[in-house]
Amino acid sequence: MCELMFPKPEKKRKVKHHPRPILPTRPGICYLCAREEGNYKEQYTELHHVVFGGGGRARSEENGLKVYLCLRHHRTGKDAVHNCRETRERLCAYMQEAYERDHTREEWMRIAYKNYL
Repeated sequence: MCELMFPKPEKKRKVKHHPRPILPTRPGICYLCAREEGNYKEQYTELHHVVFGGGGRARSEENGLKVYLCLRHHRTGKDAVHNCRETRERLCAYMQEAYERDHTREEWMRIAYKNYL
């Protein structure tokens, strides 16, 4: 029987630290309800990554392109970002406007591949 002198070390997961969202958003307050309806009521929210497509979630995380949305605006409503192109593009325009305050249009295009303004 061969016993190892030293146990094999466990693999440690690397913890990625992502920047905070660049838009004023927080858990429990839907960004679109607050911005468009003036509704700051506490409710269940989900984190939405604004840039989608191949590797979009990772690019959103790395650049703070994310907001908290209620179920109606995120997944289940007729005007939810995952169901309505108009809502999705309006949210992308809000995000691009905020992003371009500190970055260039070219930097935005490298992330999102589309100009929403």
